[in-house]
Amino acid sequence: MCGRYVIFTFDEVLEVIREIEVGAPFNFEPDWPARRVQAYPNSAAPLIVPRFDTAIGMVELQSGSLCAREMGWGFEEPWRPGVIFNTRIESAMRPTWRDSMEHRRCVIPVASFYETHRSETHASPKTGKPVKRQYEFRVPGKDVVLIGCTWKGDRFSMVTTEANADMAPVHHRMPLVVRQEELPLWFGPDYRRLADRSSIRLEAEPA
Repeated sequence: MCGRYVIFTFDEVLEVIREIEVGAPFNFEPDWPARRVQAYPNSAAPLIVPRFDTAIGMVELQSGSLCAREMGWGFEEPWRPGVIFNTRIESAMRPTWRDSMEHRRCVIPVASFYETHRSETHASPKTGKPVKRQYEFRVPGKDVVLIGCTWKGDRFSMVTTEANADMAPVHHRMPLVVRQEELPLWFGPDYRRLADRSSIRLEAEPA
């Protein structure tokens, strides 16, 4: 399960929104500080949120149809300790997720995300003990990766799907990466057509 990613600033997310709404390919230059901010469950991060009900959707995204909102990563449920920070797209109709998945889908723009290998280990630099290795994933040639999420209140959860060929050697699940041109579909009633991410290319390097 994805539990770490590299986020953009609120102003950078606003710039991403402007480019989405005019239909321009992402062409902004992120403010790359020496050390980018990484988010973990319970971290706050800026997301791109539609101003409309995603159960209805829009054929085309227009100026003013999206906004940036900062939310905490992970749904809080009384029956679950900790937070639920990943949501399987296959579970969209279960009671916990149904309302949010139907009416409140969003995306989080990230520079990269991390996944823990199912079995590969290496020596921890802190303790020297063997720990499972993490890999950092990017989309080749893209500074911005959009990941599907769902939200309620001031919290969000990252949507995951079955791993594609690039992710499968590391983990059996992957974040639901959404191409810029697929946003109207993700923000509309037929969003489950995006569950198959076999055509998404990913590149990975050990973290």
